[in-house]
Amino acid sequence: MSVVAKSENDDFLWRLTSPDMSEVWQSIQSNLDAIPLSMILQGISQTTRQLQHAVSLHNQSVTLNPDGRNALKRLRSFRRWLPAIEQQMPFERLIMFLSALIEMDDDIDDQVHALGLSLPMLPKEAAHDIALEFLHFHSPKRYPLASQWIYSWKTGTGALPYLLEFTNEWGQNGTDRFQAFGAGYKDLFNRLQRLDQVLQEVQLHRWGMYSNDIILAYIYTDYLYKMYFTTSKSVFSTIPTVLGVMSYLLGLAIPKEAVPTGIPVESQNSEAFEELGPWR
Repeated sequence: MSVVAKSENDDFLWRLTSPDMSEVWQSIQSNLDAIPLSMILQGISQTTRQLQHAVSLHNQSVTLNPDGRNALKRLRSFRRWLPAIEQQMPFERLIMFLSALIEMDDDIDDQVHALGLSLPMLPKEAAHDIALEFLHFHSPKRYPLASQWIYSWKTGTGALPYLLEFTNEWGQNGTDRFQAFGAGYKDLFNRLQRLDQVLQEVQLHRWGMYSNDIILAYIYTDYLYKMYFTTSKSVFSTIPTVLGVMSYLLGLAIPKEAVPTGIPVESQNSEAFEELGPWR
């Protein structure tokens, strides 16, 4: 009898639901139960409301006020790259480009690449992150969050590959599990939709349309803790608490009590900010 080959998406789903993952999901659930996530959920919900309001005002030809600027500054990648953008482009033109992404009928790859072409002053990955964060937080039901810390096309690293490491499986036809995310953002979105399906099955979908965000932020935080604790205990001691790192990844302010050194993570004097390159 011939064996029907699984699609990449089916293979991805199979690995996330493998017996090896049962204990992983239980551990994630137990650890998240100990973290006060209501602050994060309220924060990212507010990001969505403010972005929708800012785009609505722009589309009604209302002069952009400080509220619109503040809404975009809730996006982590936007905050980081705003100085470089404003050296060459008026802020009003940027929000025009972002608003146009919502109205495009093209697929996600076209939308992301369009903003990349509109922001030639930035590295391609940085422009893509701005587009992905903007689309997701403006329309979280339609667009999954897929920025570099979730999966980096450049390095093949991120929260998703780290999660799949727990399955102890090589994936379809021996494909390296760290590279099995397709050729573009559309393929990556398909994987994230499968993750959303799995979270419902393992009862970790309690945060609704932000469930993927919460789980992936926790997973990447776990990765950072393990990586920096084993490589540099001095740097590890400057990393914020789990709640603090999750907040930072999702674009929110880090609670002061979550920063061991007392120095804001995005301060140029912060050792953590200078050395933790992969998650900046």
